[in-house]
Amino acid sequence: MTAFDAEVAAYTKANPKSKKLHDRATAVLPGGDTRNSIFWNPFPVYLTHAEGTQLTDVDGNVRTDFVNNMTTLIMGHRHPDVTAALHEQVDRGVSYPAPAPPVIRWAELLCERVPSLDKVRFVNSGTEATLNAIRAVRAYTGKTLIAKCEGAYHGNHDAIQISVTPPLSKAGDAEDPDAVVMFPGINPAAADDIVIMPYNNLEASERIIRSRASELAAVIVEPINGQCGMVPAKPEFLQLLRDLTSELGIPLIFDEVISFRAASGGAQEWYGITPDMTCFGKVIGGGLPVGAFGGKEEIMQLWDPNHGSDFVQHAGTFNGNPMTAVAGVTTLELLTPDVYEQLERKGEKLRQMIRDLITELEVPMGVTGATSLFALQFTTEPVTDYRSYATNDKEMLQTVFTGLLNEGILMSNRCAGNVSAVHTDDDLDVFVSALRRVLVRAGYA
Repeated sequence: MTAFDAEVAAYTKANPKSKKLHDRATAVLPGGDTRNSIFWNPFPVYLTHAEGTQLTDVDGNVRTDFVNNMTTLIMGHRHPDVTAALHEQVDRGVSYPAPAPPVIRWAELLCERVPSLDKVRFVNSGTEATLNAIRAVRAYTGKTLIAKCEGAYHGNHDAIQISVTPPLSKAGDAEDPDAVVMFPGINPAAADDIVIMPYNNLEASERIIRSRASELAAVIVEPINGQCGMVPAKPEFLQLLRDLTSELGIPLIFDEVISFRAASGGAQEWYGITPDMTCFGKVIGGGLPVGAFGGKEEIMQLWDPNHGSDFVQHAGTFNGNPMTAVAGVTTLELLTPDVYEQLERKGEKLRQMIRDLITELEVPMGVTGATSLFALQFTTEPVTDYRSYATNDKEMLQTVFTGLLNEGILMSNRCAGNVSAVHTDDDLDVFVSALRRVLVRAGYA
């Protein structure tokens, strides 16, 4: 029996009620769920309760949460201030057919904190945020082509679901990647509207952007690449994109759906580089469905209905929902400079503890991340882009992911994670001790 098979057997034995629920779910939900990012084999756990850093499932198993709903719950589960704000809003109404006052404060907080925002609009997901930001720059420039990095996920819509995790056999030259449609159902023509750059490769990206500059409506980039394992952009790479797009008159979009947790003003404050447009999600909604996009006045004015017949239409029944607004306002107000400082300290401490463990056990793996974000990489190659990320040992990744579940730790199914404001140093010790036991079972000691 392989180490992976042993971990799966132990997991299956410890989670019979989740298995039963999953079998029932598959009769009415494709794959047994409605969100592929939280599916894993042989079946996911079904959660019943969350508090602080702890998750409880239907089998009574308690796990320490190091995924926080894909980086969303920066203040942990059921923070008392957030739940109090939600309870108060419930008594006033959960959804209105006209604007709610908390939305104004929400927008003010973002515009005060984020260097790139003159104005902002709210949506319901990060996918909607990037969709509308791309629509904005296309309307603003009159052009269609978008440049993005290979291995970057910017949401689940046709305009950007290109070369997220392309098979290397189809991806082309590492210095000049091909645009690869990710799955059936995406309009094949969408690949014609995308130019692919290698992440963190300055020379190749400059050459690619300059070669298509007259056609580009925007360059979009994640300052910290989530899909490849919370891989931070080299500061000089982001600076190149900023300088080059400014020189060529091309809008620069930062996708900060994940990286906004880096600092009060997001990764753009952390790096000291200001884009023209920014996309948000996750932490800004306090745990409720959310997205937002915003930027320069001259771009955002295109969404103003007073702009005349040329304004860009933007609807959405739950945009600016008052429940999400009060949760978002409360969370942003809780995120003081001291909280960000502690988040970064804990993130770096955990990454260093993992590095020390890897060295001690001589495991062929590494760890990536920045600020409060981290990921385990099952390769000896330094991971700086998609091609290096693709060298990961996928069986080892799944072995460790399942083993950590057995040890009472939840990460994403790609072994990426993050710390929240309520994680303690003891929680970090628990994580590293659990990882040690899993690696020892896998044959490293």
